[in-house]
Amino acid sequence: MTQQEKGQQKGHSGKQGKRGARDRLAAERAQQAKADRRKRQTSNIVIAVAVGVIAVLIIGYAWWAANDTGPSDAALPALVQEQGGGVVFGDGPVDVALWEDFQCPACKGFEETNGAALEKRVDAGEITLTIHPLSFLDQNLGNTSSTAAANAFGCAADAGSQQALDFHLTVYANQPKEAPGQPAWSTDDLIGWGNEVGIDGSDWSTCVTDQTYAGWVEQVAASQSGAGITSTPTVFLNDEKFELTGDLNAAIDEALKAEQQ
Repeated sequence: MTQQEKGQQKGHSGKQGKRGARDRLAAERAQQAKADRRKRQTSNIVIAVAVGVIAVLIIGYAWWAANDTGPSDAALPALVQEQGGGVVFGDGPVDVALWEDFQCPACKGFEETNGAALEKRVDAGEITLTIHPLSFLDQNLGNTSSTAAANAFGCAADAGSQQALDFHLTVYANQPKEAPGQPAWSTDDLIGWGNEVGIDGSDWSTCVTDQTYAGWVEQVAASQSGAGITSTPTVFLNDEKFELTGDLNAAIDEALKAEQQ
């Protein structure tokens, strides 16, 4: 083989080597691109599944919140006019709606400031007072005292308007400091406080002990979301939320003047 032929063969082999390297590189790039596409597809599937799970959870929670209304046919205390409604006192022209939890310290403070005055206004025929007893602090404090007191409040309503209002204030007056994991009061305490305000007899003690109105208490608890209640106490004056930093008595006076015009 001549030198010229050897050179041509060497050049041809070099071109084949370069072409083979390019082909291998192209094949590697194609394989990598395919792997990348698989990763993106897998990632998209994972994201879609995650979004779907979150959506199901949100929809499920919304359905539960909308449908957790408590028993539909709960026994209702006297002075309660509808399923899940509060206890209604008086029939005055100005509406005052109060949402409280018997274990709530701020509610105790509110009652110390306004409770007796509201009772007088009910007696004077100036306001219609509706009290919604909540029980969310049972979960927060790890007891069932709010539910027990709310049920007893319903039992007190059976005895009469004045007895129920007096019992309501008496429970707040005896509210202890918050002690998570400990009951705030016993069944005997609740029965005894009822005795102090003139409620007695076996019907009273049985109603408190058996929690006759537990279903109604559950209904009231379920109604707070729809009413926009996020804290206690919450007060509405003629269906408008009242800011607790204001003077409630002065606001009621203004509302009475407006009614008279």
